[in-house]
Amino acid sequence: MVKATRIVLAAVAAALVCGCGIALSASGEPGSGPPAIGAVRPVGSGADIVLPFDAYRHTATEINVIERATALLARDCLGRFGHDWTPPTADAVDTSRPAAGGRYGIVDAAEVARLGYHAPVRPDRPAQPQPPLDVLMVYTGKGASTVGGRPVPEGGCVGEARRRLEEGVPTAMPGAAFAELDRELYLTAQADERVQRLMAGWRGCMAESGRQYADVWAANDDVRWSSPEPTPEEIASAKADLACRTRTGLAGTWLAVETAYQQRAIKERSPEFDALAKAMQVRLANARRVTDR
Repeated sequence: MVKATRIVLAAVAAALVCGCGIALSASGEPGSGPPAIGAVRPVGSGADIVLPFDAYRHTATEINVIERATALLARDCLGRFGHDWTPPTADAVDTSRPAAGGRYGIVDAAEVARLGYHAPVRPDRPAQPQPPLDVLMVYTGKGASTVGGRPVPEGGCVGEARRRLEEGVPTAMPGAAFAELDRELYLTAQADERVQRLMAGWRGCMAESGRQYADVWAANDDVRWSSPEPTPEEIASAKADLACRTRTGLAGTWLAVETAYQQRAIKERSPEFDALAKAMQVRLANARRVTDR
Protein backbone atom coordinates (compact mmCIF):
# COMPACT_ATOMS: atom_id res chain seq x y z
CA MET A 1 0.00 0.00 0.00
CA VAL A 2 1.15 3.53 -0.72
CA LYS A 3 0.19 6.36 1.64
CA ALA A 4 0.68 10.09 1.42
CA THR A 5 4.30 10.71 2.38
CA ARG A 6 5.42 12.77 5.36
CA ILE A 7 8.14 14.56 3.45
CA VAL A 8 9.42 14.46 -0.09
CA LEU A 9 13.14 15.14 -0.40
CA ALA A 10 13.71 14.49 -4.10
CA ALA A 11 16.38 11.89 -3.39
CA VAL A 12 17.27 11.41 -7.04
CA ALA A 13 17.86 15.12 -7.50
CA ALA A 14 19.89 15.33 -4.30
CA ALA A 15 22.10 12.49 -5.49
CA LEU A 16 23.07 14.62 -8.47
CA VAL A 17 24.39 17.43 -6.26
CA CYS A 18 28.09 16.87 -5.67
CA GLY A 19 30.77 18.57 -3.61
CA CYS A 20 32.64 18.49 -0.34
CA GLY A 21 31.09 18.34 3.10
CA ILE A 22 29.74 21.56 4.62
CA ALA A 23 28.44 21.75 8.18
CA LEU A 24 24.83 22.94 8.21
CA SER A 25 22.31 23.61 10.93
CA ALA A 26 18.63 24.53 10.84
CA SER A 27 18.77 26.81 13.86
CA GLY A 28 19.98 29.97 12.10
CA GLU A 29 21.86 32.61 14.06
CA PRO A 30 22.25 32.07 17.82
CA GLY A 31 19.21 33.35 19.62
CA SER A 32 17.22 33.97 16.46
CA GLY A 33 13.50 33.43 16.83
CA PRO A 34 10.96 32.06 14.41
CA PRO A 35 11.01 34.05 11.17
CA ALA A 36 8.09 36.22 10.13
CA ILE A 37 5.90 34.67 7.48
CA GLY A 38 4.55 36.20 4.31
CA ALA A 39 1.14 35.79 2.74
CA VAL A 40 -0.66 32.53 3.48
CA ARG A 41 -1.77 31.01 0.19
CA PRO A 42 -4.47 28.35 -0.05
CA VAL A 43 -3.21 24.85 -0.80
CA GLY A 44 -5.61 22.75 -2.83
CA SER A 45 -3.26 20.47 -4.73
CA GLY A 46 0.32 19.27 -4.71
CA ALA A 47 1.14 21.83 -7.40
CA ASP A 48 0.47 24.60 -4.85
CA ILE A 49 3.35 23.42 -2.66
CA VAL A 50 6.32 25.35 -3.99
CA LEU A 51 9.24 26.10 -1.65
CA PRO A 52 12.40 28.23 -1.95
CA PHE A 53 14.64 25.16 -1.85
CA ASP A 54 12.98 23.89 -5.03
CA ALA A 55 15.12 26.34 -7.00
CA TYR A 56 18.21 24.47 -5.79
CA ARG A 57 17.11 21.02 -6.95
CA HIS A 58 17.16 19.78 -10.49
CA THR A 59 13.62 19.51 -11.77
CA ALA A 60 12.30 16.16 -12.94
CA THR A 61 12.72 17.30 -16.54
CA GLU A 62 16.34 18.32 -15.89
CA ILE A 63 17.11 15.02 -14.17
CA ASN A 64 15.79 13.18 -17.20
CA VAL A 65 18.07 15.26 -19.48
CA ILE A 66 21.03 14.38 -17.25
CA GLU A 67 20.10 10.70 -17.27
CA ARG A 68 19.79 10.67 -21.07
CA ALA A 69 23.18 12.34 -21.37
CA THR A 70 24.65 9.76 -19.01
CA ALA A 71 23.27 6.97 -21.19
CA LEU A 72 24.70 8.49 -24.38
CA LEU A 73 28.14 8.99 -22.87
CA ALA A 74 28.09 5.44 -21.49
CA ARG A 75 27.17 4.17 -24.95
CA ASP A 76 30.19 5.96 -26.44
CA CYS A 77 32.42 4.43 -23.78
CA LEU A 78 31.07 0.95 -24.45
CA GLY A 79 31.78 1.44 -28.14
CA ARG A 80 35.49 1.71 -27.33
CA PHE A 81 35.28 -1.84 -26.03
CA GLY A 82 33.48 -3.09 -29.12
CA HIS A 83 30.03 -3.16 -27.57
CA ASP A 84 26.98 -1.75 -29.30
CA TRP A 85 24.49 -1.10 -26.51
CA THR A 86 22.72 2.03 -25.37
CA PRO A 87 21.48 2.04 -21.75
CA PRO A 88 17.73 2.58 -21.43
CA THR A 89 16.88 6.27 -21.73
CA ALA A 90 13.25 6.23 -20.61
CA ASP A 91 12.55 9.10 -18.23
CA ALA A 92 13.96 8.24 -14.82
CA VAL A 93 11.68 10.63 -12.94
CA ASP A 94 7.93 11.17 -13.30
CA THR A 95 7.36 14.73 -14.52
CA SER A 96 3.61 14.56 -13.99
CA ARG A 97 3.72 14.66 -10.17
CA PRO A 98 4.73 17.73 -8.13
CA ALA A 99 8.03 17.16 -6.33
CA ALA A 100 6.61 18.09 -2.92
CA GLY A 101 3.02 17.03 -3.49
CA GLY A 102 2.74 14.89 -0.34
CA ARG A 103 4.82 17.05 1.96
CA TYR A 104 1.99 17.99 4.31
CA GLY A 105 -0.21 14.98 3.68
CA ILE A 106 -3.54 15.09 1.88
CA VAL A 107 -4.47 18.39 0.22
CA ASP A 108 -6.34 17.49 -2.98
CA ALA A 109 -10.11 17.04 -2.60
CA ALA A 110 -10.52 15.10 -5.84
CA GLU A 111 -7.78 12.65 -4.90
CA VAL A 112 -9.14 12.24 -1.38
CA ALA A 113 -12.63 11.44 -2.69
CA ARG A 114 -11.13 8.73 -4.87
CA LEU A 115 -8.20 7.43 -2.84
CA GLY A 116 -8.63 8.46 0.80
CA TYR A 117 -5.12 8.45 2.27
CA HIS A 118 -3.73 6.27 -0.51
CA ALA A 119 -1.32 8.10 -2.80
CA PRO A 120 -1.69 7.89 -6.56
CA VAL A 121 0.50 5.14 -7.99
CA ARG A 122 2.35 5.56 -11.23
CA PRO A 123 1.87 2.52 -13.47
CA ASP A 124 4.89 0.25 -13.55
CA ARG A 125 7.03 0.68 -16.61
CA PRO A 126 7.97 -2.43 -18.58
CA ALA A 127 11.20 -3.98 -17.35
CA GLN A 128 14.17 -2.96 -19.48
CA PRO A 129 16.17 -5.81 -21.03
CA GLN A 130 19.57 -6.37 -19.48
CA PRO A 131 22.65 -6.43 -21.73
CA PRO A 132 24.88 -9.49 -22.01
CA LEU A 133 27.14 -10.04 -19.03
CA ASP A 134 30.30 -8.96 -20.85
CA VAL A 135 28.62 -5.61 -21.64
CA LEU A 136 27.24 -5.25 -18.12
CA MET A 137 30.69 -5.77 -16.60
CA VAL A 138 32.18 -2.92 -18.62
CA TYR A 139 29.14 -0.71 -18.10
CA THR A 140 29.21 -1.08 -14.30
CA GLY A 141 32.93 -1.70 -13.80
CA LYS A 142 32.10 -4.79 -11.79
CA GLY A 143 34.35 -7.26 -13.49
CA ALA A 144 37.83 -7.43 -14.98
CA SER A 145 39.85 -4.22 -14.74
CA THR A 146 41.09 -4.65 -18.31
CA VAL A 147 39.09 -5.86 -21.32
CA GLY A 148 40.66 -6.39 -24.75
CA GLY A 149 43.81 -4.68 -23.58
CA ARG A 150 41.89 -1.55 -22.55
CA PRO A 151 41.55 -0.49 -18.90
CA VAL A 152 37.95 -0.30 -17.75
CA PRO A 153 37.19 3.17 -16.30
CA GLU A 154 36.68 3.44 -12.57
CA GLY A 155 33.03 2.69 -11.92
CA GLY A 156 32.70 1.39 -15.48
CA CYS A 157 31.35 3.35 -18.40
CA VAL A 158 28.51 4.74 -16.33
CA GLY A 159 31.04 6.05 -13.81
CA GLU A 160 33.01 7.69 -16.59
CA ALA A 161 29.84 9.25 -17.99
CA ARG A 162 28.86 10.73 -14.64
CA ARG A 163 32.33 12.21 -14.14
CA ARG A 164 32.15 13.80 -17.59
CA LEU A 165 28.95 15.56 -16.61
CA GLU A 166 30.66 16.91 -13.49
CA GLU A 167 33.51 18.53 -15.44
CA GLY A 168 33.75 22.18 -14.50
CA VAL A 169 31.07 21.83 -11.82
CA PRO A 170 32.15 23.94 -8.82
CA THR A 171 32.34 22.46 -5.36
CA ALA A 172 28.94 22.84 -3.73
CA MET A 173 26.76 21.57 -0.95
CA PRO A 174 26.60 17.76 -1.19
CA GLY A 175 23.25 16.13 -1.75
CA ALA A 176 23.19 14.48 1.68
CA ALA A 177 23.81 17.80 3.44
CA PHE A 178 21.14 19.54 1.40
CA ALA A 179 18.64 16.77 2.12
CA GLU A 180 19.43 16.90 5.84
CA LEU A 181 18.99 20.66 5.97
CA ASP A 182 15.71 20.29 4.10
CA ARG A 183 14.56 17.68 6.61
CA GLU A 184 15.63 19.75 9.63
CA LEU A 185 13.77 22.83 8.43
CA TYR A 186 10.70 20.75 7.60
CA LEU A 187 10.63 19.39 11.16
CA THR A 188 11.33 22.83 12.60
CA ALA A 189 8.39 24.27 10.66
CA GLN A 190 6.13 21.43 11.80
CA ALA A 191 7.05 22.13 15.44
CA ASP A 192 6.60 25.90 15.03
CA GLU A 193 3.97 27.33 17.38
CA ARG A 194 2.01 28.81 14.48
CA VAL A 195 1.64 25.39 12.87
CA GLN A 196 1.01 23.61 16.16
CA ARG A 197 -1.75 26.07 17.06
CA LEU A 198 -3.59 25.16 13.87
CA MET A 199 -2.83 21.48 14.43
CA ALA A 200 -4.65 21.81 17.74
CA GLY A 201 -7.58 23.37 15.91
CA TRP A 202 -7.48 20.49 13.49
CA ARG A 203 -7.63 18.00 16.39
CA GLY A 204 -10.69 19.74 17.81
CA CYS A 205 -12.37 19.77 14.42
CA MET A 206 -11.72 16.05 13.95
CA ALA A 207 -13.06 15.33 17.45
CA GLU A 208 -16.33 16.96 16.45
CA SER A 209 -16.75 14.17 13.88
CA GLY A 210 -15.87 11.50 16.44
CA ARG A 211 -12.29 10.99 15.26
CA GLN A 212 -9.52 11.26 17.83
CA TYR A 213 -6.01 11.70 16.43
CA ALA A 214 -2.88 13.32 17.85
CA ASP A 215 -1.97 14.96 14.56
CA VAL A 216 -2.49 14.66 10.82
CA TRP A 217 0.12 11.92 10.51
CA ALA A 218 -1.65 9.74 13.06
CA ALA A 219 -4.74 9.97 10.86
CA ASN A 220 -2.71 9.32 7.72
CA ASP A 221 -0.96 6.28 9.22
CA ASP A 222 -3.98 4.63 10.86
CA VAL A 223 -3.45 0.89 10.36
CA ARG A 224 -7.08 0.54 9.34
CA TRP A 225 -6.10 2.13 6.05
CA SER A 226 -3.61 -0.64 5.27
CA SER A 227 -5.77 -2.42 2.72
CA PRO A 228 -4.61 -2.48 -0.91
CA GLU A 229 -7.56 -0.27 -1.87
CA PRO A 230 -9.18 2.53 0.13
CA THR A 231 -12.30 1.55 2.07
CA PRO A 232 -15.40 3.73 2.37
CA GLU A 233 -14.48 4.37 6.02
CA GLU A 234 -11.01 5.54 5.02
CA ILE A 235 -12.39 7.89 2.39
CA ALA A 236 -14.91 9.29 4.87
CA SER A 237 -12.16 9.90 7.43
CA ALA A 238 -9.88 11.51 4.83
CA LYS A 239 -12.71 13.79 3.70
CA ALA A 240 -13.32 14.88 7.29
CA ASP A 241 -9.56 15.35 7.75
CA LEU A 242 -9.27 17.53 4.67
CA ALA A 243 -12.32 19.58 5.67
CA CYS A 244 -10.65 20.28 9.03
CA ARG A 245 -7.38 21.24 7.33
CA THR A 246 -9.31 23.63 5.11
CA ARG A 247 -11.27 25.11 8.02
CA THR A 248 -8.12 25.80 10.02
CA GLY A 249 -5.95 26.82 7.07
CA LEU A 250 -3.33 24.34 8.27
CA ALA A 251 -1.59 23.48 4.99
CA GLY A 252 -1.32 27.08 3.83
CA THR A 253 0.19 28.26 7.11
CA TRP A 254 2.50 25.26 7.26
CA LEU A 255 3.75 26.13 3.78
CA ALA A 256 4.20 29.81 4.71
CA VAL A 257 6.14 28.92 7.87
CA GLU A 258 8.44 26.45 6.12
CA THR A 259 8.96 28.96 3.31
CA ALA A 260 10.15 31.53 5.85
CA TYR A 261 12.63 29.10 7.43
CA GLN A 262 14.01 28.14 4.03
CA GLN A 263 14.32 31.77 2.93
CA ARG A 264 16.27 32.57 6.07
CA ALA A 265 18.62 29.63 5.51
CA ILE A 266 19.26 30.73 1.91
CA LYS A 267 20.02 34.29 3.05
CA GLU A 268 22.31 33.23 5.88
CA ARG A 269 24.20 30.76 3.69
CA SER A 270 24.08 32.66 0.42
CA PRO A 271 27.62 31.68 -0.74
CA GLU A 272 26.76 27.99 -0.37
CA PHE A 273 23.45 28.32 -2.17
CA ASP A 274 25.02 30.45 -4.90
CA ALA A 275 27.60 27.71 -5.46
CA LEU A 276 24.85 25.11 -5.54
CA ALA A 277 22.93 27.08 -8.18
CA LYS A 278 26.08 27.46 -10.28
CA ALA A 279 26.85 23.75 -9.99
CA MET A 280 23.38 22.92 -11.25
CA GLN A 281 23.76 25.28 -14.21
CA VAL A 282 27.10 23.81 -15.28
CA ARG A 283 25.96 20.21 -14.86
CA LEU A 284 22.82 20.80 -16.90
CA ALA A 285 24.78 22.66 -19.60
CA ASN A 286 27.18 19.71 -19.82
CA ALA A 287 24.25 17.34 -20.21
CA ARG A 288 22.53 19.43 -22.87
CA ARG A 289 25.68 19.59 -24.95
CA VAL A 290 25.60 15.80 -25.04
CA THR A 291 21.90 15.40 -25.77
CA ASP A 292 21.88 18.17 -28.41
CA ARG A 293 24.88 16.94 -30.37
